[in-house]
Amino acid sequence: MAVYPSMLQLDGAPIEGNNPLPMFMSRNRNRETNDNGTLTERQREKLGYETGERYLPYRMQDRYSRKLQPMNIETIVLENEKLRATFLPRYGGRLYSLVDKETNRDILYANPVFRPGNLAILNAWFSGGIEWNIGQVGHTFGTCSPLHAAKLTDANGHEFLRLFDYERCKNVFWQMDFHLPPGSEQLQLHVRIVNDNDVSVPMYWWTNIAVTETPQARVFSETDEVIYIDHGVKGFGLGTLPLLPTVPGADVSYPMNFPFSNEYFFQTPETVKAPWEAVVYEDGRMFYERSSSLLRYRKMFCWGHHAGGRRWCDFLSRPGEGNYIEIQGGFAPTQMHGLDMPPDTEWSFTQVFGMSDVVVDRAIGPDWHPANGYVRDQVELQIPQEELLRLHETLAEESLKPPGETLFAGSGWGSLEQARRERQGRRSLPQGFVFPPLDPEDANAEYADWLRLLADGRMPERKPEEQPRSWMVQDEWLTLLSDIVSTVRHGSWNEHLHLGVMLYEHGREEEAIEAWRTSLSLQPSIWAYRNLAEAMRRDGKLAEALAYWDEALSLTPIFPDQSLSEEYIRLLIEAERYQDAWSFYKSLPGKQQSADRIQIIVGAAALELGEEAFINRLFLQEFAVIREGELLIIDLWYGYHSRKLAKELGEPFGEQHIEEVKLSFPPPNNIDFRIVGE
Repeated sequence: MAVYPSMLQLDGAPIEGNNPLPMFMSRNRNRETNDNGTLTERQREKLGYETGERYLPYRMQDRYSRKLQPMNIETIVLENEKLRATFLPRYGGRLYSLVDKETNRDILYANPVFRPGNLAILNAWFSGGIEWNIGQVGHTFGTCSPLHAAKLTDANGHEFLRLFDYERCKNVFWQMDFHLPPGSEQLQLHVRIVNDNDVSVPMYWWTNIAVTETPQARVFSETDEVIYIDHGVKGFGLGTLPLLPTVPGADVSYPMNFPFSNEYFFQTPETVKAPWEAVVYEDGRMFYERSSSLLRYRKMFCWGHHAGGRRWCDFLSRPGEGNYIEIQGGFAPTQMHGLDMPPDTEWSFTQVFGMSDVVVDRAIGPDWHPANGYVRDQVELQIPQEELLRLHETLAEESLKPPGETLFAGSGWGSLEQARRERQGRRSLPQGFVFPPLDPEDANAEYADWLRLLADGRMPERKPEEQPRSWMVQDEWLTLLSDIVSTVRHGSWNEHLHLGVMLYEHGREEEAIEAWRTSLSLQPSIWAYRNLAEAMRRDGKLAEALAYWDEALSLTPIFPDQSLSEEYIRLLIEAERYQDAWSFYKSLPGKQQSADRIQIIVGAAALELGEEAFINRLFLQEFAVIREGELLIIDLWYGYHSRKLAKELGEPFGEQHIEEVKLSFPPPNNIDFRIVGE
């Protein structure tokens, strides 16, 4: 058994930076989530709880293109004589591949390229392997960010890998220990999450496993009871496999029987001590995973055979090479169910992953229930329940060891939290967590301003044209900065800017607005004007929001970042100032004009103004940052062609022309990212 750093050479589209603007959480922390009346009262508990959109203190990762280039990606390899697991520490610790060394065959779906798409909480996400989602509903904050990697040795002298980090939004620590003992045909994972706050925090975990999709791939788990997506109510329904009301007559244990993107969640009974999920293939292979009971629920996701779903598979990889389905394991009945992690609590679970052979005729056939019983027995043969529970106890002991040899250094945020606790004389980090020291001389580091705040009691002065390096929303930093601003010469423009961001994210909106106005009185900046404009927009005060944008524009002939131009154009269009939006777009430098989001957004103004050449070029493009299920450019397609049809017929434009165009002018594949049938 060995753990060592290596390098992966892939064609890819690198992530080229972050959006500097703070994106504030939804005011609706509990997202409204419907069901069709079939869920039980218990299954409705905490449905939608703490699932509203949240981003801060992280920044959006929306800077990438479709252009592939050779990339050298750092990896950490864990292997024995049977398996080789390759991890990507720079990208959330993603398990990129798990190879059977005897056959040189990948047990997972390994994407042949690194090709981000706009599917994660912070935008950038890529398909393939196993992703570890913690903290907030969606593809996790850190899925395209670095975390720490270390090599340790267990009680038997075998090396194992630890990936660990500090999650800034929920203020928790987490680690993943991966073990691959000699002779083992299963990768072993032990996850540990520590909330050492004095208050509970909303918690979320889903292990997201991508496996190859084939025409007869079939999904199994402990129970036939599932919560499924009911598009009719834009929510959920309760049903039993293999048939669901959304696809009458189709056995949806075969994911390819879904005509559209869909998912369902296995409602594993509470009495099950070792939940599991498996995918059986027509060639007799069976991928399986099994866990201890904290990771109780299971999920299947597929893209379906709808054009938009097939488009996504190709879009995230190379055409014909991106077909995968996901099986997942999580804490809650669905990913729209919230739960709280109590104060001073530690949660842990163990999960194993492997591949074996089964008798095809017993697993793939007309009746799912006997097939499911057979597959259950096969999983039990591979990893018996009692063996898994004993393994959990053993790995839990190993998880308390401090990190050993550093293999990869992640971000400095865990180290900053460690420094904050030390400087303020508060509690130390949880057992087993040690982060490398920070460099106080690195003035360009993301954490630099906050480290200076700890050391000097002040944030450093920044030029107003500089882009903010990072944001902070944690309670302890809000208290620290509030005390400084109220006692030390009333604070600088930069301190008031950051204080306003913290206050607004905490729902103290009037105080935030006052902080930003104070910041402007000390030093006008685009950043404070933008935040005030955003606050006004969220209150529906478009005229006031646009007035703040005009003030921002008075400071510079060109916005220093495309995100500012994007938001300004969107607001002008929302206010139906189409000519102003178009004129501003035409004034932008070439790099901003060519930005994906800006072109998609300004398309609405181009349509109103009859800029046909621009619109037709738009329909020929392939956009990197188009969102999953996004309809903006599809609506533009129908709007353009329906107006054109009405003009050709000499008729006043009306809804009937849109309906006719939907039947007669299907959008081209390059812009069609719809994931449900229409």
